[in-house]
Amino acid sequence: MDADDMRTVQRLSAEQARELVALDLPSLDLASLTTLSPEVARVLTTTEAGLALNGLEHLDDDVATALAAHGGPLTLDGLTTLTPSAAERLAAHESFLYLDGVTTLSAAAAAALARHAGPLLSLAALTDLSPEVAHWLSRHRGRVEVGALTALPSAEWAREAVRKHGGALDHVRSLSREAARELASCDGPLSLNGLESVADDVVEELAAHPGRLSLKGLCVLSPTASKVLLKHKGGLVIGDLRSLHDRSWTRATLRKHGGRLDHVTEVSPEAATTLAAHDGPLSLDGLVEPSAEVLAALAPHRHALSLRGLTHLSPDTATLLSRHEGCALSLDGLHAIEPALAAILAGHRGNLSFGGLLTLDAAVASALTRHGLGLAFEGLREISADAADALAPHEGMLFLDGVVGLTPAVAAALARHGGVLLSLGGLTGLSADVAAALAAYRGVLSLTGVETLSDAAAAALAARPARVVLTRLTTLSDTAAAALRASGVAELGPKARA
Repeated sequence: MDADDMRTVQRLSAEQARELVALDLPSLDLASLTTLSPEVARVLTTTEAGLALNGLEHLDDDVATALAAHGGPLTLDGLTTLTPSAAERLAAHESFLYLDGVTTLSAAAAAALARHAGPLLSLAALTDLSPEVAHWLSRHRGRVEVGALTALPSAEWAREAVRKHGGALDHVRSLSREAARELASCDGPLSLNGLESVADDVVEELAAHPGRLSLKGLCVLSPTASKVLLKHKGGLVIGDLRSLHDRSWTRATLRKHGGRLDHVTEVSPEAATTLAAHDGPLSLDGLVEPSAEVLAALAPHRHALSLRGLTHLSPDTATLLSRHEGCALSLDGLHAIEPALAAILAGHRGNLSFGGLLTLDAAVASALTRHGLGLAFEGLREISADAADALAPHEGMLFLDGVVGLTPAVAAALARHGGVLLSLGGLTGLSADVAAALAAYRGVLSLTGVETLSDAAAAALAARPARVVLTRLTTLSDTAAAALRASGVAELGPKARA
């Protein structure tokens, strides 16, 4: 056998092995060799060249004993696991040992490898070390190379990580307190963006790092951790906090996101007080069950407030929400509401949105009529004549832009609505009967979804004394267009005017 045959051979006899050794090559790379007997292994180890047997996926103890006698570098990257007994035998090897295919290692195997007599043990595919495995490998007398560790269980492994990666440790998912203390002592920027949850004592250690500290994956901080990180002296970057406990982090979050804080799932009363002072809309749709103290703290907010995460209300909760001083309150997460709660919410001094309601009970509609500003029911696809009739006394704006169809009876009931605006943006067309019924409405009629009108429907709308908005019209006869233009009350889109 010659050197050209070496990389393709799958089985090797003792005689062939002696022929290879006799070639006196700088290295023997038998990548295709999938089986190896102890006798052949003993022959191969007589060479002083590097020996690579990456085709071996399993290692018998007798073969491991024979290979350990090799005086040069030994590479067994085809192994993905290693038994404790095989590891114990390989530990007698006195040169560089490469096991870069091993992805899992038991504590017993690690304890055996810790006694490896060579200057280097390489486990480049090993990225997850249990504390026990880390303990044993750290006792190796030479250098141990592992992969990009996702966990740093000790100061020793933290030093190894820094030696290998510097301060760029975004692959790390967890730290022990000892590892954090070691990292905090390092000079230069420290990036740990892979950390998603960290114990308070770990945060305390990291906060002592004097340079730039990046924790972009960290989105949850306990009250204690929040206070500790505020003491960090260098530049600090953290993730989008889902928990707001104090004024400082709340102000920082507002600076970063403005009022769009839907990622926030927990707010303390102190943080809510800071949020309430925000000069602009607030969206806190991630809050599912804010406490009474939080809702009370949010009440002084003077702009639009969205709390779509609320799926049910108690009388006390409804009372607190009704005291919100802003211009609008969105409760689109409610899929049902009782008349008594609707009556409480009607006392809110801004616009109210109930986009999650798929049906509107007449009793609920009646309870809301004393509300003096806008009511929005964007989730309704249809509305009954009873509910429409119950809304008639309401004197604010009414938004029913999810409704896709009307009967003449429902249209007539809606036309009795006493508010200044009726918006039906979900309608794409109107029959003449429905148009005639809606024409009786005394406020602004917004039909921004209507694309086509018959001559009769156009004539009915043109006869209205108040404005009608038809900005999406695309199909209109000359007669209908002339009637709407002559009315002076129709607002048409550019396509309808062409």
